[in-house]
Amino acid sequence: MSNARLLKKIELPNGLILYCYDKSKHIAGDRWYVCLRIEVPIEVRKEFFNGEQNPEEAYKEFVEAFGHAYFFSYEKERNFIADKDVQPLLEELLKDFMDNSSAYLTRSTWQKMCILKAYRDWKERIRLRQLHEEVIKRADEGN
Repeated sequence: MSNARLLKKIELPNGLILYCYDKSKHIAGDRWYVCLRIEVPIEVRKEFFNGEQNPEEAYKEFVEAFGHAYFFSYEKERNFIADKDVQPLLEELLKDFMDNSSAYLTRSTWQKMCILKAYRDWKERIRLRQLHEEVIKRADEGN
């Protein structure tokens, strides 16, 4: 991230590291666009895919598409914030995120659940794109 500033690095009980970035930008006068970005790198492991129809193939496909590390990411943003309110807002956004998400993020199974969700979402996007292309092809053939 070229314009992001690392605010905080938090070690989670499950061994993961949560990175908090400030991606805020000055807009005009004393006004800011405020953006907090959270990232958690997750090592992609073969055993995460054991419940899939073809675990070896699922692992291979995912690694080819995303690499051996997958990044969970989350952003929260606000617009037209006064200069004096930028830092308190960033702190509030981070606190809200941690209050609402830490119990979930710190579970020992979260890494696997996150990877599998990303895999299934990615496969669904591919399926929908293929269906869309088929419909367009049929419509073009009908003209």
